[in-house]
Amino acid sequence: MRYSVIPILLGALGLFKASLAQSTFPPEPEGLTEILSQRWPGASITYKQTSICETTTGVKAWSGYVHLPPSVLNKVPDMSVTYDVNLFFWYFEARNNARTAPTSIYLGGGPGYTSFDPMSGFPCNINKDSNSTTLNPFSWNTDVNMLYIDQPVGAGFSYSVRQNGTLNLLQRAQNRGPLFSPLQNGEPLPKTNATLLAATLDSRTLETTQNTTTQAARTLWQFAQVWFQDKLTYSVQYGGFWSTAFFSYVVDQNKLISSQQHKVANATALRLGTLGIGNGCIDIEAQAASFPQMAWNNTYGVQSYPEEVYDLVMGNLTAPEIGCYDRVKQCRKARADGDPTSQGNNNTVNEACMAASTVCFDVVMGSYNAVSNRSTFDILHLRTAGDEPIYFEGFFNQRWVQKDLGVRVNFTSTDYSYPAAVFGLTGAAMIQDKSLLENVLDNGFSVALVYGDRDYECNWIGVENISLTVNYPSASAFRSAGYADIVTNSSYNGGLVRQHGNVSFSRVFDAGHAVAAYQPETVYQIFQRSMFGKDVATGKIVADQGYSSNGSPSTWARKNKVPEVTDANMCYSQVPTDTCTDEQLQALADGTAVVKDFIVQSPLGARLDPITGAVIPVMASGSGNGNGTSGNGHSSGASVSLVGSFRLAVAIGSALVWCLA
Repeated sequence: MRYSVIPILLGALGLFKASLAQSTFPPEPEGLTEILSQRWPGASITYKQTSICETTTGVKAWSGYVHLPPSVLNKVPDMSVTYDVNLFFWYFEARNNARTAPTSIYLGGGPGYTSFDPMSGFPCNINKDSNSTTLNPFSWNTDVNMLYIDQPVGAGFSYSVRQNGTLNLLQRAQNRGPLFSPLQNGEPLPKTNATLLAATLDSRTLETTQNTTTQAARTLWQFAQVWFQDKLTYSVQYGGFWSTAFFSYVVDQNKLISSQQHKVANATALRLGTLGIGNGCIDIEAQAASFPQMAWNNTYGVQSYPEEVYDLVMGNLTAPEIGCYDRVKQCRKARADGDPTSQGNNNTVNEACMAASTVCFDVVMGSYNAVSNRSTFDILHLRTAGDEPIYFEGFFNQRWVQKDLGVRVNFTSTDYSYPAAVFGLTGAAMIQDKSLLENVLDNGFSVALVYGDRDYECNWIGVENISLTVNYPSASAFRSAGYADIVTNSSYNGGLVRQHGNVSFSRVFDAGHAVAAYQPETVYQIFQRSMFGKDVATGKIVADQGYSSNGSPSTWARKNKVPEVTDANMCYSQVPTDTCTDEQLQALADGTAVVKDFIVQSPLGARLDPITGAVIPVMASGSGNGNGTSGNGHSSGASVSLVGSFRLAVAIGSALVWCLA
């Protein structure tokens, strides 16, 4: 997802009608407590207790930053940086039995996508006014302490070096994000308006940005070392909601620590339990064939492009030397030979991996965007009406919200101007492969793969293939298990699951990329059952090595019903280039748009015919702007207007994890 931005100043455009936060730099934090790390001199935690979002009586929450200077980061093996890292976190106590509950970490995807989004099982839902919240009855902190982290540097509220400037929402930088123009020393702030915003953001330089998955994993490992050793919570158990790469990295570090071979003398093993991956890409080579398959042959019976495009894409997969498969092999060999520690500074390696990225993403995956109006995050929605409610984009830049959180920069849900773009310069998404998942499985950890079946980008077909081809001690027993219904509640089954022991693959019905935004109760049940060692199908059976799910060996017989009508795009002024039609963009640019609570009321937008893929303009008599969602299983009252865009570095950060120590 995507491009996120800052609150807007409406005074210059008289037709804009909204009760919005003014476009200003964030307020200076107040009421902070600082903990200086005793085991990691130079590192620190600054935090404050929060009062927003989680309003359950007696349940506490804290937000803040872990500060990691180069002197601390460079103690991590194979790290060599010259910049500070300030990673933002928000910690929520469990609503039940917080003192004995496990702690789980959630990391957003991207790379560079915030952790505070509707697919994260967050304690609250942001309301349509982008200025208030409602408690989430399916919050993952019901029985688990939840730690959300914005990573890497430049994502969400995290930063290295702050810089004031303006953000032009309608003008894209060369690296795909909204154009940020830093203010030079003494330069006054120019006049702002609805699409030119005042913003304090990370400085966005190559010198202060991580460019490989492994570098990000090393930084997160150091974050965890500081946070859990100098933590402000009293929980004695912890686990995580981490990327596959990070989980695998921690597994390796724990082995070195336990054998007293780790190069960092005061390193502490981090107890892990369950890796959960929610609609995340794991291995581009293993998943690439699923892109044309999902576009051409899916359980909804819709075809996103003609047969000749399908044939072209398949040819670009398998072409000798220049096809996706061979380019990925070339990239991985170059990396093994020329950059084994993933520094991201070997031009020969980077060029080989960028060449693979070009054919695999731009051609094989990107052909869908080139000829289809459908969203990559939801094959039944218009590209600008993608896959999840986006009211958080405005909410986290409300000044009163920033004051409560004690943040130091404006909010960006995904700062594509740097995290994703810089990862793209190394072709990092081509390097990560299923060996990382195999490392987790070989060491006996639980794995829950959770995939909505309307997502194209990291679709369930490709990851089901991975689940059946990874090798680990119980792999044959997993392959022999059948698919069972996922019992969400007494009246609804939300998907199908194959499971043996503590390893499961779930296909969640009628859900796009942001699977928990579509099916919050189903994903909550999967989370709970996986966290506490029960079968995903019912939650009533202990999922030990004696357990296997029963049912059909394939899910393909279970077809989905295509809704007759899908939502129109909701043109959201915080992310206009992702959510607005050309007519709406022009109206925003010339000041004729009518906006309320960040949502463009006029001109009206468009919706997709889910069968034919045709774009249908919204008529004046229609609701038109996201007041309901058809066929996606949202709970009553949930925010359901959706947004989507094409994401380049899909294989890096979408992998997510649950852990129970």
